[in-house]
Amino acid sequence: METMEDLLEMVREFARHSFTKEEAQKHFGWNVRDIAVTSKEGDESNIYITFENQYTLFIRYFFNLNPMEPEDICEFTLGLQTNLRSRIRYDIHYAGYIHGQGYIRLRIAETKNRMQQIVLEECYIPALKNVYKPIIIKFKGLCSRDFFGVIAEKDRGLIFYAPVRDRSEHKAARIGEVMDRLSELDLLLKEPQIRHALAENDLQLSLLPSMVWSDL
Repeated sequence: METMEDLLEMVREFARHSFTKEEAQKHFGWNVRDIAVTSKEGDESNIYITFENQYTLFIRYFFNLNPMEPEDICEFTLGLQTNLRSRIRYDIHYAGYIHGQGYIRLRIAETKNRMQQIVLEECYIPALKNVYKPIIIKFKGLCSRDFFGVIAEKDRGLIFYAPVRDRSEHKAARIGEVMDRLSELDLLLKEPQIRHALAENDLQLSLLPSMVWSDL
């Protein structure tokens, strides 16, 4: 198994059968810490596997109901757990313009509280972008349309590679290169100045009146 396409085929084969911890460990060859499965409308399964080596697989498997399509639809996201945490959940990754100019794509947890939303839009989001702006180019992918990204929230942190599916160009990426980049980014985000800046953002939020966060 050398490329992400090889892993995609392995993931598809696993998703066709039972989603047990024992089967996952036997199938992928890594010790499994946990596995969670949810189903939607009977033809879609979401499978999240956490391995003891800190890698994760998030699998979306769609049972094919179209007789004209030869294969079931499957995609996966390979991630690496990190100790990065955030008071507000965010998902940030590199994205590229047509001419190759990179920029930040950022999403934060949605809130119905108008006061919270104003604080996040006017204070937290700009501050978070300022931290990531000088390093976001490091999250550029290995091909033209792929990327690396970060998810951080109260109880977990994850560095991830772009979802791989049949029609994605980056399914040809070598697994070793992807894993090396994930480890490189993990070390980058552990640098003291970056952690200090991110912690400072969370500290500023904690100094706001408690009524702002009353429903979190």
